[in-house]
Amino acid sequence: MPIQSLHTHTTNSDGKLSYKEMFELTESLDISVVAFTDHDAVLTDEGLEYLENVRDSKTKWISGIEISSAPPKEITEAGMGKGGLHIIGLFVDPKNEALKEHCKKAQAARIVRMQKIVSNLKDLGFTITEEDCLKASGGETVGRPHIVQALESHPENKKVMDSLREEMREDARRSENIHVAYEEMMENGEYQYPYALFLSHTAYRPAYVDVTYAPDLDETAKLIRDAGGVAFIAHYFTAKKKMPLSFIEKLLSEKRIDGLETIYGLWHVGKADEQELETQKDDIKKLLLKYSALQSGGPDAHHEEDMRLYAENNVFSGPSQGMAENIIASGKVSTKNSSF
Repeated sequence: MPIQSLHTHTTNSDGKLSYKEMFELTESLDISVVAFTDHDAVLTDEGLEYLENVRDSKTKWISGIEISSAPPKEITEAGMGKGGLHIIGLFVDPKNEALKEHCKKAQAARIVRMQKIVSNLKDLGFTITEEDCLKASGGETVGRPHIVQALESHPENKKVMDSLREEMREDARRSENIHVAYEEMMENGEYQYPYALFLSHTAYRPAYVDVTYAPDLDETAKLIRDAGGVAFIAHYFTAKKKMPLSFIEKLLSEKRIDGLETIYGLWHVGKADEQELETQKDDIKKLLLKYSALQSGGPDAHHEEDMRLYAENNVFSGPSQGMAENIIASGKVSTKNSSF
């Protein structure tokens, strides 16, 4: 059975390929299903029109979304960890009014967040403007990759980046925590430098801030379910500090989430933490089996390179076979928001 990609981004958020380009790429790679899961963005009218015209293609498509969500109230009230969660919705109605209203609010909040991050980056010595970020994003969803792209548009920022990296290297000699973070950054490669140095809560010199608007997990799941979809916690390794597996079991037992991704972390393959992630996924699968919950996942593709790497690594992508069909067989979704 061909592999599937149930976590995919386009130029409708922070991806580099249009709907057409991404669909044609997946088709050329013999990927049987592609779900379009842009950040806080449903399928556009133009995108939906294109996809309707390829409804009879061998490769099937699914209308989806990736919502930036706050943790459940129990977690925020306990003060456990910073940052939000990413919740994938599959088989959602892109014309659902409540979901569209959420996207409108989320996009506005992303603009405010970008403005604060730009101010923080200037304080670190970088050359960057709000206009740079809006240009990189096309004026729609502004994500961290767009901010990185905006920084890269100014050659002088490389010196600032190199200087921060050298400072981190020096501090790593005196701090075990910084040493671990530095080694991980260096192993992951240059693409990780901005996030490890300044574009995350745990960065060496954090310039990152959260969005001012985000529904909590239960509100997010309701948004997705009311739009005809099913809700999955994405790439659990980014959420484990906020929600230990014991809390995930609570969510599953109370049916507050439909499932979790069990395929994630493509860029960690061959890295030091690969086995840790594989063990984590095995633990998640056991919980999902225990509570008859659903599995999803994919490459979290933003570029052509992501999708090609995913298609070439069958050990990683192989378990995606039949995932969409299993979701449909659960009876929790209609196929009308897909080409199935």
